[in-house]
Amino acid sequence: MAALSRELLAEIRRIEIVTRRLVNQQMAGQYHSVFKGRGMSFDEVRAYLPGDDPRTIDWNVTARTGEPYVKTYVEERELTVLIMVDMSGSMAFGTVGDEKRRVAARLAAMMAFSAIKNGDRVGLVAFTDTVEIYVPPKKGRKHVLRLIDEILRFDPVGEGTDLGEALSFVAKVQRRSAVVFLISDFLDEGYERPLHVAAKRHDLVPLTVVDPAEEALPDLGLVFFEDAEGGGLYALDAGRAGVRRGYDRAQAERRAARDGDLKRYGVTPIEVRTDARDYAAPLVKYFKVRARRG
Repeated sequence: MAALSRELLAEIRRIEIVTRRLVNQQMAGQYHSVFKGRGMSFDEVRAYLPGDDPRTIDWNVTARTGEPYVKTYVEERELTVLIMVDMSGSMAFGTVGDEKRRVAARLAAMMAFSAIKNGDRVGLVAFTDTVEIYVPPKKGRKHVLRLIDEILRFDPVGEGTDLGEALSFVAKVQRRSAVVFLISDFLDEGYERPLHVAAKRHDLVPLTVVDPAEEALPDLGLVFFEDAEGGGLYALDAGRAGVRRGYDRAQAERRAARDGDLKRYGVTPIEVRTDARDYAAPLVKYFKVRARRG
């Protein structure tokens, strides 16, 4: 692995400081309350205390000692977390604030630090029109910093997006149930079946990264758009109100279709904007709503 530049080291450190503060201050307890462990395991036998559930009495120990004793249990906390990050050409787009790719890196860091804070293992899948990086799940701060480094230094080979292939890859490498955070702008089609399979097996949480220019076209006169994934160049007269309305309407329909596809398979998309001051706020809101629903 090549040596890190001073600028990249500074960026990794900055992301670590910001995301760990957000995790500690805003997301403390939220992640843990939503993503439960695999069940309960026996911990110890102790003397009965007023208020203990009578169903937990250990009758063998109680009969042997002549005093009531109960069994105590602890949650088997450790989970496997996979963070899927879309690194296609469209994720390099950004008109206000940061590029979508940089926002994705910060979201990935936030989820990774939340995972290790709760003793979970975390891994990375970075993809374009194919899976280009896979880092198997492990624990620890050093491992999380490696994941952030992989994302920030990532130089994609492909430019397109294939969500279906990335989801199918996860189905092959992660047979057991896991928590899967899918970070993407979802500018793709035909991924419904792999999405359905992933949502049935795993706890799938989609985070959709959106730039303001993808929602509403400003009055800029004649503008040229380059397809970051297909390579085409398109002209659009943004000075005409009818053109802007048509663009805005088409984008709204695309977002509605995207959210409909996700909700159809029981997953709720979390939208994060590139111009947001607080990337954690949509996640905290999602966790609170989900915790209330049980």
